[in-house]
Amino acid sequence: MILDCSNYESTKTSILDIFSTTEDKLASVLQSINPFESIYKPAEEVLYEEACDILGHPKDNISVVWFHGTRTEDLSLFNKLGILTKSEARKFIEPRLKELSEGMESFGSNPFSMSISGKQGDHDEGPFAFLMRDIAIHAPSPNHNYLDSPEMVEDFSGTLLGENYSQLVNSFKEISTPCLVSFTSESKGYEVPQALLYLKLVEDGETHFEAASSANTFFDSGNVIVSPDRIKFVEIIGNV
Repeated sequence: MILDCSNYESTKTSILDIFSTTEDKLASVLQSINPFESIYKPAEEVLYEEACDILGHPKDNISVVWFHGTRTEDLSLFNKLGILTKSEARKFIEPRLKELSEGMESFGSNPFSMSISGKQGDHDEGPFAFLMRDIAIHAPSPNHNYLDSPEMVEDFSGTLLGENYSQLVNSFKEISTPCLVSFTSESKGYEVPQALLYLKLVEDGETHFEAASSANTFFDSGNVIVSPDRIKFVEIIGNV
């Protein structure tokens, strides 16, 4: 079984399959549960527990589709190398940014120095990804828009050029393509409750995007490369 939150329909189809239920039954369950009354448990946890009481617990292993936003000069690298950790990606990005920065003037201090100091160690190695495709693409606040500019590119551009970092970031954007890399990972148990919450919020009248923003959660590979065999699709995203 697979959980795919590419859009509303794929999410609903996934949940119907995971719970082996019908669309009418799922709608009835979502309408009957008010997960927001509890002050002791998150809404998604209440919703999942009550849905399982009515529909039964999912029995099979579940794979989850995740969405990793970035920019690259070579889309084929994901199918060759996978999605790299921060340290491995740095080996490609930093030399390229140094090359692009030739002739550019450095001015002032790095505006990202404080941010960089808090992003050291395995906890920041990733790779990271979004459960909800819409959020990976549009990145509402406070999410970073990785399709517009990967954090690593901004951080190292600041290291090289200080307050003039945007000149280098823009040069990188001119030669790179924004893309969304989807891949699969075994469920860790917290994803299906978030997908149910998304469907519940839509059922209650929120727009698909509002619901996705509220229900989104994240994937952290924990300093392990996402191998090429787990890559599903590399999608070019326009108008970023």
